[in-house]
Amino acid sequence: MQTRTHCRPLILVAIGAAVAALTGCGGSTARIAGQVTHNGEPVSGAEVVLESPTDAGEQYYGLTTEDGSLYVGYRDKPGVAPGPWKIRVTDHTQRDGRPLPGGEAGQALRASNQVVVRTYLFDQELTGGRNELELKLEAASSVADGSAAGP
Repeated sequence: MQTRTHCRPLILVAIGAAVAALTGCGGSTARIAGQVTHNGEPVSGAEVVLESPTDAGEQYYGLTTEDGSLYVGYRDKPGVAPGPWKIRVTDHTQRDGRPLPGGEAGQALRASNQVVVRTYLFDQELTGGRNELELKLEAASSVADGSAAGP
């Protein structure tokens, strides 16, 4: 009986250490959510790529939703390593600057090359835990502007 009593705290400490190691103590990975806007308006359907500045092969992808909300997939990981990351946001607009319509109409415009494609680059320091980002396209560090050629 005496041995069991002394072992129980050790077992609980070992289980706690294992859980902490598996979950990263709640902050060893960076998770991303947020919103993409342009001139204060949400940007729908923007392509988002999170790139490691040290490993070109480490990239994660996402799309913004109708309200501009941003979610990035991490394969089978709960997040990415904290530290500096590059975020590339590619937005497609109509030639007159209006956003693409949703659904099939927007897809048809993309397929017809009747769109303007702009890529915005952000350098972002991510911390362990949840990172709530607001990516303002008009405030991006650099922009590559390319118009898709029409038929």
